[in-house]
Formats: sequence, structure tokens, C-alpha cells
Amino acid sequence: MSGIAGSCRKVLPQAAIVAAALWVVFPIIGQLNSCLPIRSNQITTVPLFNAWTIWWNADRAKHGFADYWQAPIFFPEVSTFAYSEPQPATVIVAPVVWLTGSPTLAYNVYLILSLYLNGFVTFVVLRRHGHRRLISTIGAIMVVWLPLGLDQVEVLQLVPVWPIIWVWDVVRRHGLRPTRWTAIEAALAYTTCFYTCVHHTLFLSLVLVATGWCLFLSFRTKRFWMSSLLALSIAAVLVGIVLIPLRQTLKGESFERTPDLVERLSAQPSNLFRSPPHALIWGATVRGFSLSPGGLKLALAAIGFAIAMCRRRRKSWAIFLLMTAVCSGLLTLGPHLKIGTWQPWWDISERCPGMGQVRNVFRFAYLTQLSVSLLALLGLRELTTRLSVITGKQRLMASLMVVVGVLALIEVPPLQPTLAGAPDLQRHHAWTDFIKQNTPTGKGIACVPFSASSRALDFDSTTRWMYYGTLHGVPMVNGYSGFFPERYMRLRKTITEQGLNDEIMAELVGMNVHFVVIRSGYLMPAWQFGVTRPYFLKQVFHDPVGVYVYEIQPGQ
Repeated sequence: MSGIAGSCRKVLPQAAIVAAALWVVFPIIGQLNSCLPIRSNQITTVPLFNAWTIWWNADRAKHGFADYWQAPIFFPEVSTFAYSEPQPATVIVAPVVWLTGSPTLAYNVYLILSLYLNGFVTFVVLRRHGHRRLISTIGAIMVVWLPLGLDQVEVLQLVPVWPIIWVWDVVRRHGLRPTRWTAIEAALAYTTCFYTCVHHTLFLSLVLVATGWCLFLSFRTKRFWMSSLLALSIAAVLVGIVLIPLRQTLKGESFERTPDLVERLSAQPSNLFRSPPHALIWGATVRGFSLSPGGLKLALAAIGFAIAMCRRRRKSWAIFLLMTAVCSGLLTLGPHLKIGTWQPWWDISERCPGMGQVRNVFRFAYLTQLSVSLLALLGLRELTTRLSVITGKQRLMASLMVVVGVLALIEVPPLQPTLAGAPDLQRHHAWTDFIKQNTPTGKGIACVPFSASSRALDFDSTTRWMYYGTLHGVPMVNGYSGFFPERYMRLRKTITEQGLNDEIMAELVGMNVHFVVIRSGYLMPAWQFGVTRPYFLKQVFHDPVGVYVYEIQPGQ
């Protein structure tokens, strides 16, 4: 019986983490192959784009990653995959794409796996730090239900925060007792973080430079410096494989964010402490942008830090978490942080590689919420120990702290996403097969309509064309990404405002565009089909789903 009980104690935490992960995406269970989870804003552009990204990683993995950066968008531009998060870690679900042909299913599998790993890695780290199994389970679910992570659930690359916790933990262990193996693990953890999300890694690196020294307790030893050099060397090689092409492509002022955009997407100090309106404890009475992990977590974090400062074994970890919370919290403010007339953010963005390309500065709050949550769990542990000593009632105090932990867990309950139907690829095989079989090598296609504006909402049609492109793989003039080529944005604007006039047709020919794919309902003036024009459109295929394929031909 004791063996069965022991097995249950090991299995139940994992079952709870799985259940917490599935609860987040519960509406899509049973529709994993046809729906994508989104927020209430109903914008499907980003999840469709990320589903396409997963397909491209799977497609390139099948070809040994040949021409990895030459994604079939923004034709005839080169290295277009570097314009956004490459997310090479998503190759882990490549077999799903290969076996089913469904980027949507692979997307949902990766999402659920990421949520589970958020909890699993947190559980392992907390157990390694000496937390009880039950408190570790609560902490694991706390990270699965990280408020900011669920609020941005459709931004798939931001969901996996487990590599951040892995990096923190291995840096702590390496700083305490450095070995060759902790150095290798640190390099692998950092590389995994980078391959999962470049955005998270950039923010993590900046904050870690400012706070990591707190964990380097063995910095006076030769072993620490030699093993740390090994870690940096391995990480530089593994990360450089992806980082160097990214840096080469995204250099120049045209890839830097405008000051007004950065300021608009930076936090205000009140955002860091305001709980969302749906919070069960200390919820805001008015709607507003919230970056707080919850008032109770903040209180427990403060208690945990205060008590840990009196404990030699916990002191460095507590200082590191507090400094991380404070440093990342200040960085969320971006240009709003002012010291007199000085705005530190502009110096940081100018001197730190990659920071000039940052748009959503408020996302530093991922680090803030994670560090506050870990400090809150430290507070639960220290309170349990202190109250048990004071009262002499260890079990009662442990039970009481579990109740407090559960309250901290559910104080900001997870809001389940809404469902967005993904395009049905099976219905679009006819025209995509025609495109695949009849587009000459070195030629591309243009898919009309283009997006009506530069807002993410209006790029929904573009990402649908990209999603259909997973069937034919032919380079498209259309595209969506974190950055856009200037020529594409000018072309998009002209086509939207003036249609396919003579000038645009000539430009498309100069770009080696062979076919123009037009969705039914798009109004085309009759003169665009006239053979007396310099170039005209000749219909060569019609798919009953409402897609027409035209070939650009010279006029008479």
C-alpha cells in the first residue's frame, strides 16, 4: 500500500499540471484540427501567422533546413523569415505536420505542450529548492496560469516561459557549485530559451546582466570563471547559428521602432499594481491594462523576501528574484521612466543590440510576474516554517498556508479563450494544386485582395493566403511579419487604393510575378482584362470555392 501511495504522490502533481494546462484551452478540445484559441479581440492574424511559422519550420526540417531564411513571402525579397520570430523550437511538433498536414493541429499541440512544460519545469525547480510537493504543485499551476501569458495566449512564442525558469535555476546552481556539467546545462538552457522565443531571451539577457551577479557565490574561484567561459562559448556557437542571420537582415534604421510606437506600448506605473477587473481579490473597479500577477502574490512576495533575508541559504535567491522583479518592472515603463529629464530607455535601446527593434516594451512584465510568483512561493514556505515554530502546530500551519497558496493561485483566475475557425485546407486543393504545378521556377504569385491597412486586424486576409500557401509552397508577394519590406508596404498601399493599374501590372511583371490569385467578390474593372493594355489578366483557372487564377500576359 505504501508503494501505491508513493506512486500516487508522484503522479498526482503531474496530473494536476496537465489538467491546468487543458483547462486553459478547454474550448478547443475536440476541435484541435479546426480551431485556434484567441482573445476576445477576435483578431486571428497572429495565430494564423504562427501556424504558418510552424509549417515552415516543419517543411525546412524535412529538407535539412536548406534555404531556411528564404521563406515564400514578400517575394522577391530575400531572407524574409528573419523578419519575425523564427521559433525553431516548434520543430518538435513537425511530425504532427508531416503526418496530418495540419498546421492548426500542430499549433494546438505545441500550445498545450508549452503550458504543460511551464508547470513541469517550475515543479522540478521548486522541489529542488526544497518546497513541499503540494506547494510545488500550486506554484507549477501558478506559472501555467501566468496572467500575462494567458492574456496574450494567441502570441504563441510568448507562452513558453519554462526556459526562463530553467535558465534562472541553472545559473543559481552554477553560481553556487560550478562544474563542467552545470556550464553545459546553462548553455543548453539559454539556447533553448533563444530557440523558443528571441523576444523573451533578449529581455532575459538584459535583466540577467543586471541581477545575475547575486547568484555568483563562487565567483572568487578559478573553476567558476573557467566553467563560465565554457558555458558562454557553447551558447555563442549554438545561438549564433540563428542570431547572426537575424542581425544581418535586421540591421539599419528601417528596422527600428518609432519613438511614439514604443511609448504607446510601454506601461504606466499603475499598470504594475492594478489587478484586472476579474480578479477575485482586490480586483480593479474600472477596466484598465493590468500587468499585476495579483495583490496577494505581491504581499506574499514581500513577506518571502523579508523573511528570507534572515536565512543565509535563501538570501541570494531572494535578492535575485527581488532585483529581477524591480529591474524588469522598471523596464516595462520604457520611455515613461524618467530621472529628471533623462529617459534611460533611449540609451538602453541605442547601446544594447536588439533593443532598438523592440516594440512591446510592457512585455518585460513576463519576468516581473514570474519572479514575483517565485518569491510568493518562497513566502509561503518561510511563513509555514516560522508559524510552525511559533505555534508548535506544524500540520495546522502547513494546511493554512496551502489554503493561502490556493487563494494566491486563483486570485486572478484564467479566462478561457474564444475560438477562431482555421481555414479548411481540404477545400482549397484544386487551385493550390494548379498553382503548384504550373508556376515556373523562379516565379511568384500575388494574392488579391491585399490588406486594407497596416493594422494587424486587416492582415487577416494576408495570413489566410499564407496559410493556403502551405499547400502550394510557391513564393508570394503577400506577407505578414514583425517587420515589413518598404517595397511591399508601398505596393500594398497602391493596390489597395488604385487596384491593379498599368503601373502596378508592370511592376508585378518586373518582380517575376506569374499568376495573380483573386478571391471572388473582389471588384475588377473590365479594362484590366483588355488585351490592348500593356499587360492584361487572362483567367486560367477557376475554383468553385471562390478563387480565380489569372496569368499576367503582355497586351497586343
